[in-house]
Amino acid sequence: MKLENQSDFYLLNKPRSWTSQDLCTFFKKKYKFKKVGHSGTLDPNAEGLMLIATNKYTKLFDYINNTHKTYEFEAIFGFESDSFDTDSELKEIESVNLESKLKELNNGILQLTGNIKQLPPIYSAVKVKGKRLYKYARQEKKVELPTRDVEVSSFKLVSYEGNKAKFIATVSKGTFIRSLIVDLAKFIDTKAVVSSIKRIEIGILNENNSKVIKNLDQLNRKDIPEPLDWRLLFETPIVSVEDGILKDIENGNFLDSSIFESDVPHIIENNNSIVAIYEPYNENMFKPQKVLI
Repeated sequence: MKLENQSDFYLLNKPRSWTSQDLCTFFKKKYKFKKVGHSGTLDPNAEGLMLIATNKYTKLFDYINNTHKTYEFEAIFGFESDSFDTDSELKEIESVNLESKLKELNNGILQLTGNIKQLPPIYSAVKVKGKRLYKYARQEKKVELPTRDVEVSSFKLVSYEGNKAKFIATVSKGTFIRSLIVDLAKFIDTKAVVSSIKRIEIGILNENNSKVIKNLDQLNRKDIPEPLDWRLLFETPIVSVEDGILKDIENGNFLDSSIFESDVPHIIENNNSIVAIYEPYNENMFKPQKVLI
């Protein structure tokens, strides 16, 4: 099978200033894939890991269980901006010395760890009434920001000096680091902006993974990228089938429950490729949930 027809997962390092879509477009054009998608948007001013899927595997992001992400990031206190980062005009509010605010800052970190409610930045891709928030912002239209339930499983202060600080946090899907910093600043009665963000982990994948694709500007068509082992990304049970059953799967037929290990959805693979996801229909049969052939 030609590379452009293969369905795989890849781990790429997104450069700062690139949008998430820029990364997908680059990878698609570089290797002539028919389709490329990503899991978890990274802000243009952020860098770091992005999980990319090609062709039919782009349909499987919702089945990847562990989507918590870890970020290293820096913030400047005493400043504010419309975008909550340094990508828009900075306004100095006051002079802040974090040394004198350390107790309140650590209390804020504690309060913002766990299950919390968060408002997304107005400059974000979150949709309200079918329209991206950043479009409302650019048109200077007021819109009610939707409250989101997110989980911050770990949030730590790494270092600080003057009004600047470095942090590391592990958060759930949909969490905005920019909003986290703005909320943290409230605990010391000031404002703050994010100056840099780097994603260093996606679930069990981290920046030290041997298959991270880096230095994108140095890649060429002859550099065949090495995909991830897709089995590491799913907690869903996997069942292997022989070629003889592929026609039934392709036609969307029900399958006998005896093929499956338990009464939960299963990934069906053939020759180390995902061909379908089936779920229980009744005691005797499983039905297709997603067919990839």
